[in-house]
Amino acid sequence: MLLSFLTIAAYGQNKITGTVKDAAGPLPGVSVLIKGTSNATQTNATGKFLISAPPNSTLVFSAIGYKRQEVTPTGNTVDILLVEDQSTLNEVVVTALGIKREARSIGYSAQTVSGATMNEANPPSIALGLQGKSAGLNISVPNGVEGSSSRIIIRGNNSLLGNNQPLIVVDGVMVDNEPIMQKGNNLSAQNFTGNNTDVKSSQGTDYGSFLNTVNPDDVESINVLKGPTAAALYGARGANGVILITTKKGGKEKGLGITYNFSNRWNDPYRFVKMQDQYGSGMTETLYSANPAFYKDTNGKDRQFTENDQYGPHANIPGGNPFYTYIGFPGDGASWGPKMNGQPLVWWDGSTQPYTGNSNIFKSFYKTGHTTTHNVAFSGAGDVGTLRFSYTNTANDAITYNSNSNQNVFNLGSSINVSKKVKVEATTSYTNLKRLNVPNTTGYDQDGNAVPSTGYITMYGLPADYKPLERGLTYNSDGSQNTNTVNNSPYPSMGMQNYWWTTMENNQTYTQNQLLGSVKLTAELLPWLNATGHAGVNYYTNQFENRNKPTDSEGLAGGSYSNDLSKVTTVNFDGMFTAHKDDLFKDLDASFTGGASNYHYKLYDLYAKNPGPFLYPFTYNLTNYAGTNPFPLPTENRSESEINSVYGILNLTYKKYLFLELTGRNDWSSTLPKSNLSFFYPSASLSFVFTDALKMDAVKNWLSFGKLRFAASSSANGTIPYQTIFNYTQPTLGGFISGLTVPSILPALLLPPQKARSFEIGTDLGFFGNRINLNLSYYNIYSYDQILPVNIATSSGSDRVVINSGALRNKGFEFIINAKAVQSTNFSWDITVNGAHNQNKVVSIAPDVDQIPLGSWFGGNGVNMNARVGDNYGTIYGYDYTYDKNGQKIVNNITDASGNVIGSQYVPTSSVVKIGNSTPKLTGGISNTFRYKNFSLYVSTDFKVGGQIWSADYSSMMGQGMAPETLFERNGGGLPYTFPDGTKANVGVILPGVTADGNPNTAVVNSWWKYAGNYQSWSNVPLVRSNAIFTNSWGKLREVNFTYKVPDKVIQRTKVVQNLSISLIGRDLFYLFTTLPDHLNPEGVNGTGNVQGIQWGQLPGVRSFGLSLKAGF
Repeated sequence: MLLSFLTIAAYGQNKITGTVKDAAGPLPGVSVLIKGTSNATQTNATGKFLISAPPNSTLVFSAIGYKRQEVTPTGNTVDILLVEDQSTLNEVVVTALGIKREARSIGYSAQTVSGATMNEANPPSIALGLQGKSAGLNISVPNGVEGSSSRIIIRGNNSLLGNNQPLIVVDGVMVDNEPIMQKGNNLSAQNFTGNNTDVKSSQGTDYGSFLNTVNPDDVESINVLKGPTAAALYGARGANGVILITTKKGGKEKGLGITYNFSNRWNDPYRFVKMQDQYGSGMTETLYSANPAFYKDTNGKDRQFTENDQYGPHANIPGGNPFYTYIGFPGDGASWGPKMNGQPLVWWDGSTQPYTGNSNIFKSFYKTGHTTTHNVAFSGAGDVGTLRFSYTNTANDAITYNSNSNQNVFNLGSSINVSKKVKVEATTSYTNLKRLNVPNTTGYDQDGNAVPSTGYITMYGLPADYKPLERGLTYNSDGSQNTNTVNNSPYPSMGMQNYWWTTMENNQTYTQNQLLGSVKLTAELLPWLNATGHAGVNYYTNQFENRNKPTDSEGLAGGSYSNDLSKVTTVNFDGMFTAHKDDLFKDLDASFTGGASNYHYKLYDLYAKNPGPFLYPFTYNLTNYAGTNPFPLPTENRSESEINSVYGILNLTYKKYLFLELTGRNDWSSTLPKSNLSFFYPSASLSFVFTDALKMDAVKNWLSFGKLRFAASSSANGTIPYQTIFNYTQPTLGGFISGLTVPSILPALLLPPQKARSFEIGTDLGFFGNRINLNLSYYNIYSYDQILPVNIATSSGSDRVVINSGALRNKGFEFIINAKAVQSTNFSWDITVNGAHNQNKVVSIAPDVDQIPLGSWFGGNGVNMNARVGDNYGTIYGYDYTYDKNGQKIVNNITDASGNVIGSQYVPTSSVVKIGNSTPKLTGGISNTFRYKNFSLYVSTDFKVGGQIWSADYSSMMGQGMAPETLFERNGGGLPYTFPDGTKANVGVILPGVTADGNPNTAVVNSWWKYAGNYQSWSNVPLVRSNAIFTNSWGKLREVNFTYKVPDKVIQRTKVVQNLSISLIGRDLFYLFTTLPDHLNPEGVNGTGNVQGIQWGQLPGVRSFGLSLKAGF
């Protein structure tokens, strides 16, 4: 029935069909545009096209690497032979508001990545598929688990505290890339109001972002609008750039028009932190004797260290105070215990075990994951239009236990020729996603509560003698949780006694339902006047259901249930008229577009929790409550905002080589006060094709194309909702609302918008008949009048007030090189190189304020990230070494009551200071495509040079004696040292430096002080933090795809299959180089917010291997 509909001839239509070829054969993906309109189509896989056009229309054919051709068909069929050796700038690209323009006419930087290129190695998400493929596009995925959120930054950070990610537009529908959070929370709002939010709780569990729901197989192309000028027509929402995603709308295909794509990937966790396996658990044993005694059980047998033994967390160091007064509390993974030589030992569960190390501790908590994707699509075309329907199922078994996901995506894209002058494009997608037990990495939930966490426990809570015995001892015979035996383990405080119970029995299900819809109507009102109307909606729900199983056998006590439901609706409307006139004056073409838009956002969240005990056994709902305390009140979260806009675009073209575009837009934002809610921003861009203008025929043999471009713009942005009015919270007492609390941040009742101005210059060059193309850009963006809260006197009744102050400057350059290194009948080699350098300086903040906090790790004594005047955005702060005037580190020797030196520590600075900066100096990627007959090989790498990271994992491993570096002295490589009991061993060290009197330090102390005394990821006393700062440069083999395409002559024999290819794929295979210590994850920063220089408890690096099959019928 559907096929019949598509083949019914529309009354009065002028249907034009044809084939586009080059010297080698049919050309797919060629743009076919009706000149003077935005109506266009593309050739299919066999080079064929179909388009409906008014009589006497001129068709414009363009493709990357080919000369543009304009043809006025005299009949209903036209065949085109495209000629090579022209610039890529002749193709039609999608720009702001979906307006299609010739690339040669664009005066700003906009890069197109085809859906095929993005999807080369079957990436789990679009963000992963774009890594390393666009200059100036910096993409990070913190924990490497499929379904995780991503951070996308174009040309640096433009906001001190707000959202710095670009706007995502899918077929005209606006979405964002904010991470999904519970209780309707928003990471940008947390960044803005958090006042140095601790990153351990801001994004401990990563539920992904909405960009993950766009199926890569459905994507036709991706256009990255990089600068404010390119994104000016999107107003405030496009202040950080725009990523335009165009999905497939269908086309005429051979055969049945059915395609089937299948991929199967195995996800291998491989990059584990390296650790020693020679010394067992313990903390201060190594300080007392060269032959430390084991703790004895009631039978007098040696038994494993437990938390309550004589060397436990409250034990004194020999001759001194409790050790925690010097270094704080280390994790239960401390491994400063006895040497492990296989001696028999009574283990914490009562069994006798050989005392040996475990070099594969982390692997006990991970397994090989598995992802399978099935995609089926139907595509067809006829006189009425085109249609494509697809269904995609992705099932993932995660690398952590009892964690999986299943996603179903239905996508419908169509283009309908209502008449020869009216066209409708409609797309709709529905996504259903269910994720079970998304892994937590930091050990804390978003409310700051400690929770069992794979990343946290494995990095902080497991000693070198750990054996995963407790997994088999989790349950009693009646099915209840075993809380007795496991409590005798040496690591109860980190939650190991209920880690496996929590992992296997306490289940959280995250369910997402999303409906994305777009309708666009284009009409030719007059030969010189077109009208376009567009409506888009993004409606989604997020549900988080927690079922914590009761720990008793009756199913009543120890359990809980909670349900959190968010509903979000965004709607945007656009309407525009375009008037165009060729030869307005001699050799001057002109067009003007005027339009208006409306964007509306609405969120509602309801959260409720039944803390237990339950009235009925193992029944999970909110009413099954048998507690004596009042039932906790549910919480609600509401947010709503709106932006109304008008805009205009003037395009002037002189002799097809000089192009001028002027734009203006005015927004009215509901997040600003009425007196300042209106803001206007203009832009201008100029494109000059100098090889055409100057008729440079003499150099055509080596310079085939040359263009200069210039762009300048002014932009503005609002803020998050409700910053200009008083917001009161409702505290509870005894389960009841007890009043209203004065807000901690005073609103700015007359707050004006945040502003920015920018300019960009660049050139696009083609050499040697388009064998080599070069794109160069330089940009400078100045963002000022930042909206941010600053501290005020507490006597005002609040802590901070929102003001306009502060400025950031982004400047840098980008380059893209495309080259056909080899091109022959049977073999070709294409290479693309891109790179970018960005300098993201903090120019000012506020009067008498030179820095503002972005986030921290464990507060003031930990590590902080600040925006600091004069530095690149993302300065890392912490305690550093104190130096004398000669640059020598100052050492503090700790003495006992008799004046004997019993330990040494480096003296930290009196306050936190700058110890690093996370901004890289260079980012980029290199991709190669080799083709030989029916075989092809695609290899993609990307890299980052410069920028620093503070690794809490490294600091923990060093302080806890888990790092291999801590073995040297313990294994006799140190200086002679005499223990308090008179035993001797070569375990001594002298900390290099000078004492407070300026004399060289000569005190020999136990090597424990070199590590445990100077490295800790967290401490309640100031300790040096700069010893875990590292330059984080790396290069990675990101994607490999080896494909065999079954020859057409073989396929034709089936009379059913139209095309068939089989691929071997690999992703994130290994690092080509890294400057971090062995096996630390260079991409393992915490979260996707503005704090991008802290690494803690991250999951291991994951690489994927798999195969894919693509078939057409």
